[in-house]
Amino acid sequence: MRNRFKSFIVTISLVIASLLALGNTPVLSQPNQNKPLYLDPSQPFEKRIDDLIGRMTLEEKVSQLSGTSPAIERLSIPAYHYGNECVHGVKAGPDATTVFPQAIALASSWDTDLILQVSTAISDEARARFNSGVPNAGLTFWSPVINICRDPRWGRTQEAYGEDPYLTSQIGLAFVRGLQGDDPKYLKTVSSPKHFAANNEEWRRHTGSAQIDEAMLREYYLPAYRTLIEDGKAFSIMAAYNSINGVPCCCNKKLLTDILRDEWGFKGYVVSDCGGVRDIYTAHHYASSREEAVALAINAGMDLNCGDQYEAYLLPAVKDGLVSEATVDRALFRVYSARFRLGDFDPPEMVPYSRIPMSVVDSPQHRELARQACRESIVLLKNDHNVLPLNKNKIKSIAVIGPNADVCQTGDYSGKYSKAVTPLEGLQNKFTKAKIAFEKGCDITVSLPPIPSDELIPSHAKKGQHGLRGEYFASTSIGGKPALIRIDKTIDFDWGLGAPDAKLPADSFAVRWTGKFVPKVSGEYYLGANFDDEIRIFIDGKPFITKWNNRNRNTAVKALTVEAGKSYDLRIEYTEHWYKAKMQLFGAPVNPDQFKDAVRIAKESDAAIIFAGTDTDVEDEGVDRSDLKLPGIQEDLIKAVSKANPNTILVLVNGSALAVNWAKKNVPAILEAWFPGEEEGNAIADVIAGDYNPAGRLPLTFYKSVKQLPAFDDYDIRKGRTYKAEIRKGGSYSCQADQPLFPFGYGLSYTQFQYSNLHIEPGAANSDGKITVQVTVKNIGDRSGDEVVQLYIRDVKASVPRPLKELKGFKRIHLKAGEQKEVSFPVQAKDLSFYDVVMQKFVVEPGQFDVMVGGSSDDVR
Repeated sequence: MRNRFKSFIVTISLVIASLLALGNTPVLSQPNQNKPLYLDPSQPFEKRIDDLIGRMTLEEKVSQLSGTSPAIERLSIPAYHYGNECVHGVKAGPDATTVFPQAIALASSWDTDLILQVSTAISDEARARFNSGVPNAGLTFWSPVINICRDPRWGRTQEAYGEDPYLTSQIGLAFVRGLQGDDPKYLKTVSSPKHFAANNEEWRRHTGSAQIDEAMLREYYLPAYRTLIEDGKAFSIMAAYNSINGVPCCCNKKLLTDILRDEWGFKGYVVSDCGGVRDIYTAHHYASSREEAVALAINAGMDLNCGDQYEAYLLPAVKDGLVSEATVDRALFRVYSARFRLGDFDPPEMVPYSRIPMSVVDSPQHRELARQACRESIVLLKNDHNVLPLNKNKIKSIAVIGPNADVCQTGDYSGKYSKAVTPLEGLQNKFTKAKIAFEKGCDITVSLPPIPSDELIPSHAKKGQHGLRGEYFASTSIGGKPALIRIDKTIDFDWGLGAPDAKLPADSFAVRWTGKFVPKVSGEYYLGANFDDEIRIFIDGKPFITKWNNRNRNTAVKALTVEAGKSYDLRIEYTEHWYKAKMQLFGAPVNPDQFKDAVRIAKESDAAIIFAGTDTDVEDEGVDRSDLKLPGIQEDLIKAVSKANPNTILVLVNGSALAVNWAKKNVPAILEAWFPGEEEGNAIADVIAGDYNPAGRLPLTFYKSVKQLPAFDDYDIRKGRTYKAEIRKGGSYSCQADQPLFPFGYGLSYTQFQYSNLHIEPGAANSDGKITVQVTVKNIGDRSGDEVVQLYIRDVKASVPRPLKELKGFKRIHLKAGEQKEVSFPVQAKDLSFYDVVMQKFVVEPGQFDVMVGGSSDDVR
């Protein structure tokens, strides 16, 4: 613990005897009798931990199993905080650290060497802050997020590595290795991959149960965790809020003990997501009391509780016989194993990472690495007629437009940067010879006034009555007898944590408003809502808006054509599920000149660059999306600017897939930049100017609409999710999803690549179950660039349904113009296996397998 135990350490002089009177017998050092064994660095960690636990009272043991553990002064044990975050940089409160691109962007690089560099830089900054005594600087990090992004509507897609378990496992493996370091004895930091497992909804994050069959669980939802535990030796893992098949993950013995420890050999500790143990009782109703919930958790293998449930209820559970003290000791041993391996009880000079200085934090080298990571993550989605790159020496004027043009979007779980470069600033830095004009054009979401009462007429209205008829139900079901009926003059409510009336519960109520909407003007009209949690708006009996979310700032807006004085039947169904309650019906005529200034500068410029997308109000922890469209009126802005300037470039800044269907058809060039980190502007400008040739690849499928997806809470990917949704049955293939907007693994370049000479050595699986797939890749264009070579395999004929293709290897390579390289992929027998639910293990069936190599899942060369 740095210098905290210095007073206990007595220097032992080793007497080196000459080979004289004692012959050749060496003199061995003896344990120091003046200090406790647990403070003796010469002893094995296991003995030291046992010694320390043996000195604690039961109350002290329990106190050390919470996310923030208090000091035990009599044993010289200081307080310790486990809950640190570093998804894409150390999240460190008010102190500046390097903010790298968001996780989904890092995955888009398909570059494990880069990921190792980034996570090494992150752990350097973490260690430096700890070494320098920065308050609350921790060494245990709840990162990376390796939940598989089965559905792009998930609000935390930005924190993860995409839809494929192999890509996720390899990116995550590099990230864990960079965090934990490579010292044989000490850990640099502790990595806690999360959220174990199948955690893919914010909408039902505390209450939902993922229904998953055993084959799907083993083949799709667990492989990345297994890789990070078995190969990466991650020393912690975080259990998820949700249930799997009815059993909460935080007390799921099958997950936390049978699979994690008995099958995978995990030696570290399990931590709950914050409040996850509480949810066993309060949200999942899986236990009859809080004491029982705590007992279920720790007995199943939940070692550390983020929250106050162990602190409050574990001691009573032990005294009531629900938990043995030996089980408490087991959990504490696992937790303290991490602290000892961090060197927390050893002199700093023994720990190799204790010498990392504060000068690495937010250093120029790390800032340059952030820029490189951003460059590598940018995906070129479209480039008709080689609109990109722009020649910075010839172009005379550029219009920079859009709500994400003059802001640096870093995404959630971001640290504080010392300086961030916006896209506008980056372009100004790069295109110094061009005149650059800027107009925001619109906001990401829409802010409109409430629809006035005199434009609303309630159902069953009396003469002169205005507003809408509200029927309030004391449950989330709209139907039956309402608990309350009233006329609401305007729909402009923010109930906060309360309810509209004492007759209704604070949570779990619903409202149906009915009446007529009578606009005062003719033409295009924006109508929508600001709400929390769920709305359905019907115009003349037809669905107009359906949207759900649990974020108080959630908005939905859509344009319709109206006639002044005409009555439109209006029905609104609102449901409050959890936490805050809000419903505001707003609307206003579309301003025909709303994009006037953006259109003007677009017409006056050689090129127009639009920065559109999302922010953390739209997608975030706690915030799923109910559709994939650009929020607000951004698509209208894109249409207006594109019409004004055919040389338009769209740059998407967002955390997950967007359905930019119109742009794909009509805008000549599209870049996907994700949430790019603090060097966003400079990196994007490097790509637009051609100083860097983009080579990012999509780590998830871009769909045309949610109509291509099954229900959000359906975890069976066979029903049309991901590029694996093409399932072979009975010897034939059937595609269960329409062609996507952009496929998994997709990305263009400013140059072209040719594949040839695909061959397999030795040609069939040899005795050790390994083959090598080799292919030659040549850059046939006129500029240097990177190519991401992707290997897919399919089982030609299996006894069970199998995906049409599965990613089993990838390599990002750099080729100069005219250069060629041979790329090799080792393939092991396990790469051809599937989980046999009868034998309850992975098996490889004899037979034929197709090997496919290309530039994306939909581009087999």
